[in-house]
Amino acid sequence: MIACPSPKCSSPNVADLPHYWRSLPSDSPLKVDYAPPSKPKVSYWAALAAIAVGVVVLAEGAILLGLLIVLGGAGWGGLVFKASQWAEEQHAAWARSHVCLACTGRF
Repeated sequence: MIACPSPKCSSPNVADLPHYWRSLPSDSPLKVDYAPPSKPKVSYWAALAAIAVGVVVLAEGAILLGLLIVLGGAGWGGLVFKASQWAEEQHAAWARSHVCLACTGRF
């Protein structure tokens, strides 16, 4: 049995946060407070397009500019990947969370 870790509360009245959030009525103000973190819309198309443009520029003979564009596209793709990974970790942490129904603390 899970109990609230707060030293002021220690109530055994604890629920899984995702289950509790889904059970709230849609007009409840707690629905917003306990909502899952938003997932970003991830698109690698801009990064792939930049890499393709960089390859075309390389083929035209502008080596330094082409390499710069390719590296910029690869860097952008890396940033998008990291943002996506971070968002997934935040959502997984939310999915494992609990809420104390006595003091409304999250843990």
